[in-house]
Amino acid sequence: SRHVKSHHIDLKEEEEMAEIIADDFGKVKAIITKKGQTIPCDFVGLCAGVRPRISFLENSGIELQRGIMVNRYLETSVKNVYAIGDCAQQREPVGERKSIEAVWYTGRMMGEALAQTICGNPTKWNPGHWFNSAKFFDIEYQTYGWVWSKPKQGHDHFHWLHEDDKRAVTIEYDISTRKFIGINTFGIRMKHEVFDLWLSQSKSIDEVIENLDKACFNPEFFNKPFEQIKRAFSSNQQIKS
Repeated sequence: SRHVKSHHIDLKEEEEMAEIIADDFGKVKAIITKKGQTIPCDFVGLCAGVRPRISFLENSGIELQRGIMVNRYLETSVKNVYAIGDCAQQREPVGERKSIEAVWYTGRMMGEALAQTICGNPTKWNPGHWFNSAKFFDIEYQTYGWVWSKPKQGHDHFHWLHEDDKRAVTIEYDISTRKFIGINTFGIRMKHEVFDLWLSQSKSIDEVIENLDKACFNPEFFNKPFEQIKRAFSSNQQIKS
């Protein structure tokens, strides 16, 4: 949020739009928020997320809920009919994943699994560890595994923020076992294959912190902050103990 605001974006947090006001020609001239603020504007963009468009299947006999219901083989309730991508709704969501995933690589992985099934090799959809990435102006964001806004019961967070306010790391881990659960990084590029392996091997947070530089793929002259992160983690653990 701070980075977005630094680019002269008047970001309104904890706010929603209540009404769009038109001028005498039917064009937008302002919006009114639910808190009663009027914001003059001549363009409004609405981003409401993804909702499967499945109305054309309502009388098809295929079982529907919010999406097209499928099992782990991506089979619908009708024989030899399959559904993949963000229109497919898993009967049994995998792990912590949502029943509908509006992520492009999920559709690709479903397609790969379904191709095997259609070619005579029945294959379950196995998405593996959660990952995603995005970019906010100058800051690249990546996530591997699960990092919740608040640590789950029995978990804790280690958070590190660089003094430039453009690089940060948050790691979720199990307190009793020290098991690494997931990581969010801002402004530091990390290798997917390394974290995927560490998650599969149930590495500890201590091993992850010690080897963070092995997962980095920033440019050659990138000022790597991993020694700072190690020192901050050591101090954090001493305080907690």
